Amino acid sequence: MAPHTILIVDDTPDHRDILARLLRATGYRVLEATPAEVLDRANGERPDLILFALSLPGQHAWETARQLHTIPALAATPILGSTLYPTLIKRSRVHTIGCVDYIDKPFDLDDLLDRIAGLLRTTALAA
Repeated sequence: MAPHTILIVDDTPDHRDILARLLRATGYRVLEATPAEVLDRANGERPDLILFALSLPGQHAWETARQLHTIPALAATPILGSTLYPTLIKRSRVHTIGCVDYIDKPFDLDDLLDRIAGLLRTTALAA
């Protein structure tokens, strides 16, 4: 069975790189994109899950995350939002843009891996 594919979306190359290394080490196939690249990358690659950094400057990431679910091939792809600003983000707002959940940065690696595995399991059961 092929490994699940996770698309990491973050403005910061170092953040993407560190997270990609960790996820690859646990057996996932990993793709990377900036918020400006994600629509084309996700539509072309069709990942199993998108880990999306919800950067607050400019709110561009929020609109882009919302647009992902307008692409029919990605409508069922879970988006796990991540943020450095958990006190400023309300769970209800994250859901309105299409994220199934969000996780605080810096990540607790075990929590992140558990959430990813749970979302992938739930998506597989729904298919």
